[in-house]
Amino acid sequence: MERSGRKVIRADPTLRILTVVGVVLVLVGGIIAVGYTESFVREVRELARESPGQAAERVRAVLRALTVGVAVIPVAVGAYLTRVAVLALRSGEFPPPGTRVLRDTTVTTGPASRRWAVLGLVVAGLLVTGGIAVPVGVWQLVGR
Repeated sequence: MERSGRKVIRADPTLRILTVVGVVLVLVGGIIAVGYTESFVREVRELARESPGQAAERVRAVLRALTVGVAVIPVAVGAYLTRVAVLALRSGEFPPPGTRVLRDTTVTTGPASRRWAVLGLVVAGLLVTGGIAVPVGVWQLVGR
């Protein structure tokens, strides 16, 4: 489709539905996690009275699992963003051909598309770096 002489990528209704389902699943997971956290804290407090060492080890294990689980999201988004940015650099269009979008999006070409692609690579690098550095830092903080 073209709008005022510029190429436009039409919104993908299936992607919209998948996005809404994904957001709902994340919200439900968050609600479940909050509920679990309350009971976990209560159990650890009781265990800490009887065996502080066991309680500390249990908290360490949960922190490790959480940081690894949470790190998956920025690393995955960074990987996807890297793919999109590289395709944009190769094609000279942003978003690159074949990209599914949530709303009608005007395609940028030339130097502007290159700027978007470079910005995408920078953001992707930050996401991947943070997604790896945070769990490594937490693991070092909790020890063992």
